[in-house]
Amino acid sequence: MKKIFIGLLVLTMCACSLNLAGNPKDKVKEFLDKYKNQDADVLNDLDEIISSEYKGDNKDRYKTLMINQYKDMEYDIVDEVIEDKKAIVTVDIKVYDYSKALEYSNNYLSKHKDEFLKEVTDDIDQDKYTKYKLDEMEKVSDKRTYTINFVLNKKNNDWELAPLNNSDIEKIHGVYIE
Repeated sequence: MKKIFIGLLVLTMCACSLNLAGNPKDKVKEFLDKYKNQDADVLNDLDEIISSEYKGDNKDRYKTLMINQYKDMEYDIVDEVIEDKKAIVTVDIKVYDYSKALEYSNNYLSKHKDEFLKEVTDDIDQDKYTKYKLDEMEKVSDKRTYTINFVLNKKNNDWELAPLNNSDIEKIHGVYIE
C-alpha cells in the first residue's frame, strides 16, 4: 500500500510539473525567479554586459547593485491572455528606482561639468563620473513599480518566451527612464 501511495504521489508530482511547464504564467514566473535566485545563466549574462561597460572596482560595484536588484525584486502576475498559439502575461514588477539616481547624476554632470574634467584635457573623466553615478545608485532605497507584458509563443506544445525589448530589460534593472 505504501508503495502504491508513493507511486501515486510521484506520478501526481510529475503530472503537476508537466502542467506547470506548459502554462504561460509559470514560464514567466520561472524566468523572473531565475533573476531573483541569481541563476548562473543570468549572472553570466550580467557579467558579459558589465564587462563591456565597466572596469575594476566600478564593475564589482555595479554587479553588486544588480544582484541586489534581482534578489529584492518583487513581482505580481496580474493577467494572462491566451489566443491560439500566442500569450501575453502582464506582470507588475517592483524594483529599486535607480532611474532617479541616473537622472540626478546626469543633471548634476551637466551643471557641474568642471568637477569631472580630466586635469590634462577638457574631457569628462568617465571613471570619475561613473564612480559618482554608482555612489548615487548605492543610496537608493525607494522602489518603483513597472508593468511588463511578456509575450510567449507556443511551439511544439511548449510556451517560449519572446525576447524582451530594451525598455523591459531596463525596467527589470530599475534604470528605465521615461
